[in-house]
Amino acid sequence: MKRASVLLVVWCASTYALAQKAEVAVVVGETFTSNATQAFRPILIPGDVSTINSSHHIFVQGAFALRWIDAKVASLYLEIPVAGISSQEITVGTPSTTLDHLTTIFVTPGVRLKLLPISPISPWVSAGFGLAHYSSEDAGVTNKGALQYGGGVDFKTRLPALALRAEVRDFLTGDPKFALVPPRTGNGGLHRHNILVGGGFVLRF
Repeated sequence: MKRASVLLVVWCASTYALAQKAEVAVVVGETFTSNATQAFRPILIPGDVSTINSSHHIFVQGAFALRWIDAKVASLYLEIPVAGISSQEITVGTPSTTLDHLTTIFVTPGVRLKLLPISPISPWVSAGFGLAHYSSEDAGVTNKGALQYGGGVDFKTRLPALALRAEVRDFLTGDPKFALVPPRTGNGGLHRHNILVGGGFVLRF
């Protein structure tokens, strides 16, 4: 009986210690996406280009983080943020004409460094690399590599397991497919900024 009690105490303590290392965050906010400049081929006029605009839109993001290193003044987390933008309007021309609607999902595993983790206010920075899945109503699906970087601040509340969060992240990718006729010449490389600015809450386990 005594041995069973000791094992139960050890198990509970271990479970509690492990639980304190995990965080789940939910953030909602607005997107700011850089424009794309596309050249057409064949071109009717030399130098003919078109600027494709992406409207501001609401995003929803969930992030799971597991504390890897705890140095008291700073903690390092392994993090998986997943962000989604639904039916973002894509326009072209002046005056603008709706070209398409784009739904995007970003999944970018990485690391997050949090300073002063036990303080009422804890700033942090994050970086990672993963995938951007673009789904266009007219142009189909495009998968691109995505570099994520950003930062934010966590604010403790009176509930030990709950914190509030404000953050900014940039998911940097290549251009998705756009529904253009005649076919466009694509721009490669990481140059399309998908900046997500928002706030939400964090649950610690």
